[in-house]
Amino acid sequence: MGAVPIPRREGPRRWLLALGCFGLLGFFFSPPFGAFLAWSRTPELRDLIEVRRGASVLEQAAHPGAPLRDPLHAAIQWRLLFPVIGHVLGLPGPALFALAPLGCLCALAFIITVLRRQRMGWTETAAAAVVLGAGAWYFTSLCWLGYYDSWLVLALLLTAFARTRRAVWAACLWAPWVDERFVLAAPLALCCRHLWPQKPASAADWKKEYGVPAALILAFVAVRLGILGGRSAPMATVSGYLAAFHPGAAPFGRLLFGAWSGLRLGWLLVIAAVALAAPRSRPGAALAALVALVLVAGLATAQDLGRSMMLEAPAALLGALLLAGSRPSWLRRGLLAAAAAALLLPAHLVVSNRVNPVFYLYHELAALDHPAGVGSPEFYELQGMLAMQQGDYGAAEADFTMAIRFGDKPASAYQQRGLLRATENRLAEAREDFTEVTREDPRNPDGWFYRAHADLALGEAGAALSDFQQARAVGSESWQRRPDVAQFAAGLGRQTGRP
Repeated sequence: MGAVPIPRREGPRRWLLALGCFGLLGFFFSPPFGAFLAWSRTPELRDLIEVRRGASVLEQAAHPGAPLRDPLHAAIQWRLLFPVIGHVLGLPGPALFALAPLGCLCALAFIITVLRRQRMGWTETAAAAVVLGAGAWYFTSLCWLGYYDSWLVLALLLTAFARTRRAVWAACLWAPWVDERFVLAAPLALCCRHLWPQKPASAADWKKEYGVPAALILAFVAVRLGILGGRSAPMATVSGYLAAFHPGAAPFGRLLFGAWSGLRLGWLLVIAAVALAAPRSRPGAALAALVALVLVAGLATAQDLGRSMMLEAPAALLGALLLAGSRPSWLRRGLLAAAAAALLLPAHLVVSNRVNPVFYLYHELAALDHPAGVGSPEFYELQGMLAMQQGDYGAAEADFTMAIRFGDKPASAYQQRGLLRATENRLAEAREDFTEVTREDPRNPDGWFYRAHADLALGEAGAALSDFQQARAVGSESWQRRPDVAQFAAGLGRQTGRP
């Protein structure tokens, strides 16, 4: 069943095609640059879903194997491959996180290589790579920091379709330290390998082909549950994780949506694999059973419902290979239509308790200049004003401070924080904030006016008079007729003897 080898000179073209597919997918499913920038400016925003695991991965890189502070990500305590690499090499955070998109590129290159070995045309190969790439495993690796799903998918594909056994053995050795769920999907990957042999396997090869991978996986299970089990935080144990999250308790509609969002158009290739392989032999029937079991196991053991469908990746690639082997007349048109739909249909990252849309590049670039939600200074300023009205001055000050840190021209946030501090009789700090208002927006009369108030309260009548005169110079006639302005002018005149 193996394909005729393709000349090695095709190697650069395969990588160029992988880069093209990577760029195309990155355009339609862009990283949230605004969220990344917000976190870099304000590390306190570590609760943003786009960066939350990234904060825990940085903790791992600093202290591999130590329990994590964030209970939501305590389960990744022993997913140490990349944190240890970062620790040993002293990688900065951006370089450590960049390994995930690098895994996307490598996975695409391997998909293209396997398809080209089957003599699939370049157009069909590109379309199939887009369909296989436009899934949750790709989105998380590109859009959420600290997720290395791309390497888990690459390991599963290597286990199923690598030409050499040593590549399979290596994948079984390192992949469980990326994500323990490799153990759940490895039988499916090995079944795909049996259905798509690189060369006919003799009975003498059976132990090397399947026995060694099984032994390596069992060795990991023994180490992870045995030696490391007693050193694990409660959330890093199977019982502790399931007791805390109850991932299978999500509404049935959410489970279906999560399953769809995980592979999207890739499910068509999984169906093709089952339809084309099942009639052939008992392993074909086993494939259908394993696809169903992995689907159920993924949804039942993961809070991130869409991500868990990456475990089906070997079956999806097998479907593309079987279609290429049968060469139906509609294959080119069908793959192009599926690729277009995969790019144009709305994409989501589905969690048991929330759904996050994935946007295209223009949207995320616009968010850099006009951030929304928790990345917006206006969000924090309005939230601070509400907290101030409710008498929660501590929360209000924290919100105003966040608005200042986010804003390019935070004069309004400085003014609100200054008024808050003046309310609490922290006059020197209030004056500093009003000074910032005059620097950020010197044509704003209120900045000078409120600083004049602070000056007078601090006993500096001369400075108050100077600031008030500046406020009058830049203020409009309607501003000067405000009752509070007239009242302050009268009081200041009595103290300084100046009208």
